[in-house]
Formats: sequence, structure tokens, C-alpha cells
Amino acid sequence: MSKLLSADHQSVVIVGAGLAGFNLASALVQRGYAGELTLVGDEPWQPYDRPPLSKQFQLDGDESQLWLLPELPPKVKQLRQRKAMAIDPQRQELRLDDGSTLPWDRLVLATGTRPLRLAQLDARPRVLTLRTLGDARAIRETLKFVASLLVIGGGPIGLELAASAAELGRQSIVVEKSMRLMSRSAPAAMADILLEYHRSRGIAIYLGRTVVALDEGTQEAVLDDGQRVPAGLVVVGIGVRANDELAADAGIACDDGVFVDGWCRTSAPGVFAVGDVTRQRNPLTGRFERIETWANAQGQAQALAAIWCNPDEARAYEAVPWFWSDQGSARLQCAGAITGEQQAWRVDAAGGRVLVHWSAGLVTGVATLNATRDFGPLKKLIVPRATITPEQFSAPEANIRALVQQALAA
Repeated sequence: MSKLLSADHQSVVIVGAGLAGFNLASALVQRGYAGELTLVGDEPWQPYDRPPLSKQFQLDGDESQLWLLPELPPKVKQLRQRKAMAIDPQRQELRLDDGSTLPWDRLVLATGTRPLRLAQLDARPRVLTLRTLGDARAIRETLKFVASLLVIGGGPIGLELAASAAELGRQSIVVEKSMRLMSRSAPAAMADILLEYHRSRGIAIYLGRTVVALDEGTQEAVLDDGQRVPAGLVVVGIGVRANDELAADAGIACDDGVFVDGWCRTSAPGVFAVGDVTRQRNPLTGRFERIETWANAQGQAQALAAIWCNPDEARAYEAVPWFWSDQGSARLQCAGAITGEQQAWRVDAAGGRVLVHWSAGLVTGVATLNATRDFGPLKKLIVPRATITPEQFSAPEANIRALVQQALAA
């Protein structure tokens, strides 16, 4: 177990100034860490929140709502527009792109991910991806001058962006190579409901199709079946790859993500990792996975700060993965597994939908659509013991909050 981080000589260097890196720095300061603390980021801006980039920021362009708060105190040294080039585990040094080096007692990789691209569309001026504030600015500016947006990829971020463009009055099209939306992140039954929701709002969605070419003259995309669709602006949202090259070059165990244990330790002594770049053990599946969620990035960072600053009471991080996605007026929330041996539905008086999955008699997954009050309590039932049954959940007279309280108390 790591020792208490209180000695003034201890230096911590965090590579990556996104949500995970920012939260780790904030949590260490809040817990009284007294040593040197440096946050290295390759973007020119102060740390900001990414979820609004595909939603509210596209609608109002208000950058003041993006900055992560409270601002880090002056004792945290922030290096912006600096790229980490190499890790020397033996000398415990980090080399930057300006030739300087940073010594560290503990190094944390919070380098996140980058969007995957399509080779056949790369280097086209009208083809963008969305990850950074710079990307979001470019998309928002281009949407002012085009009549249509084509999103390639039917994942949460792509659907959020498509819904935002539709709200701005643009013709919005989604092309997804799978036969359903959000195949990696949401239950199929919930994805089907969202498919109808988006189509009812005028968004054209093509499933089981790919884009093979762009016609610059007509500003159309050509699909693999020969069909043409409007493509004034094209945004590729087909997934991401972990920024793990820095770790891999230093001999740290990686596989499209830096392997970490429940204490956020990598295979190199003194080197830790948090956030989207990590490949961690999923407590539900037992497999090492990249859990690319806002909640996981925040949770890992908070856990690592607690592990370092209060090791006697710290526990390994093993939170159930969960995320939310605001797609127009639809709020999707999912926790745990997206499939199960059994499933049951509830629909509340306002039309909100709740879907719960069971496997081997245990609740393994929860998904809600516009039912935020039920999501939080039900998420607590994803524990390794029997809680409620599908029959109890589906009973018309059942009160969700009371049912959860009784199950957890038992």
C-alpha cells in the first residue's frame, strides 16, 4: 500500500489535464497534500468538462460553462500546451516537448483517448471528429454555414450531436454500421426506443450501412449500397483509442489502455493511471476493460487521492460502471451490464421507462429513459447478492424507492 503523501519532498506529476487529472489534483489539495504537484496538459485552455461539447455548447457557445470548478489553487503548477514525450522510470523523470524534464516521486497518467478516424475520409476539410474544445468550436462554427450534418457512428456522443444539430434546424443524418444504435453501451431494447425517438424528430438514421465516399460537388455521402445522403458537415464518431503510447514506450503493460489494478497502479513502480486511458477490471464481468465514462474518471481520481492520503482507510476502486447521455429531450442512464438472462420493464405516469436486467438471480444492469428519480436507487441494487426479483419490480403497486430500501436493509 502507498504511504501517506504528506512529506514536502514528495513530488507528484500528473500527465493529462482533463477530468481525471483535474479531479486528482483537486482531491489531493483538499486532502491536505503538502508536496509539489504539477499538472501537464497539451491543450491551451484551463481544464474543462467534455460532456457539454456535443450538447449545450453547440446550442449556445457559452464557454464559461465548460470550465471545471473550483479552479486549482496556485500551489498546483499547471503546464499548458506541453506534450509529454518520454518517461524514464529509472531516473523518475518525465521529458517534455520543449526538452525540459520533470522529476517525480509519483507519476500519474491521465492521458485519455483520441477519436478513431476513417482512412477513406481522412484529410477532408469537411470531415471532423469531436473530442476537444477546439473540435467543438470547429463543429459549431461550420454548422452556421451548412444545411446538414452527417454523423458516422450511432454511439451516445454521435446521437447527442445529431440531436443538437436538429435542434439548430439542420438536417441531421446518422449512419451506423451495426444493426442497432449504441451496441456497446446500452441495452438493445432501450436503443430501439431511442431509434424511434430520434426518427420522430426528423433525424434520418441508417443502420447496417457504411460511408464509402464523399461527393464534394453535391456535398453528399455515398453509402455502401449506393444510396446518397446529405453531408454538408461530416463528424466521425466511431469510437476512440487510448493514448497509451507514452506508457508503452516506457515498458509499462498496455493493450489499447494502460493496465491498472484496483489501486490505480501500473506495472511500473511509482507510476499510476486514471481515467479513460486505463484498462481496469470490471467488477461485474471480471475482465480488464476500458470504462470510458465521466463517472469512472472522477471515481478513479477520487479513489487514488484517498489511497495516497489516507491509506489506512482506503479501499480498492471497484465501482459499478455507469453513464448518462442527454440526446435532445431524452436522458438515458445506464449502469452495469447491458444484457442479462431476464429483464423487466416499468413505465411511470410521465412516460419514463425503466429496464432492469438479472443474471443468476442478481440484478446486473439498470437502464432508464427520462426516469432520473428511479435510476439512482436502482443502481444501488447492482451488488453481488440477491436483492429484488423481476416479479417484485414489475408489480404495479410497487414503490421503487421503498422496494430498494427494503432490499438493501435486508
